[in-house]
Amino acid sequence: MASINSVMGLAWTVVSDNLLPFVPYTSIGSIDADSSSKIPTEPIENGQLAAYNIVREPKRVNVEFLFNGSYPVQVLALAMLDKKIQSTETCTIFSPAKIWRNMALDHYDFTRTQSTGACFLSVHCSFVEIISVDLSNQKTKYSPKRATSANKVNTGQAQTRTSFFKSVSNKFK
Repeated sequence: MASINSVMGLAWTVVSDNLLPFVPYTSIGSIDADSSSKIPTEPIENGQLAAYNIVREPKRVNVEFLFNGSYPVQVLALAMLDKKIQSTETCTIFSPAKIWRNMALDHYDFTRTQSTGACFLSVHCSFVEIISVDLSNQKTKYSPKRATSANKVNTGQAQTRTSFFKSVSNKFK
């Protein structure tokens, strides 16, 4: 993977997991990214902020794909984006400054303008990082106590009071 990072890190590109282009674009117009975390706004006990108070948000990257005037390529690209937005496929986004892995297509929109001759297609794609967590199962040994090893419980009997009418009726029997 180090060789891919060194080669792909020099170019602006978006590739699928199989290292093929995400869509058949002509070039990338722009990439902007957002990295944030949530910090609590309620009072912190003893005024100390700890690492477990901060929750990292998934990274978001917006990419502007540019397509030339080839309408069949543009139709194919939009059809591929329709398919990818409904799938669980992830991609990797390379720029000279940073590499974003495990990104899923979240949203896309496209524009054509008269200033570009209405044949140039610009597609704005929003990607969000898929954060995976490895939950390991822990096994615990279940060792119940034997029923005979329970602590002794005071099993004394309480005396009941008989009612006045019952005691009188018992005397006349």
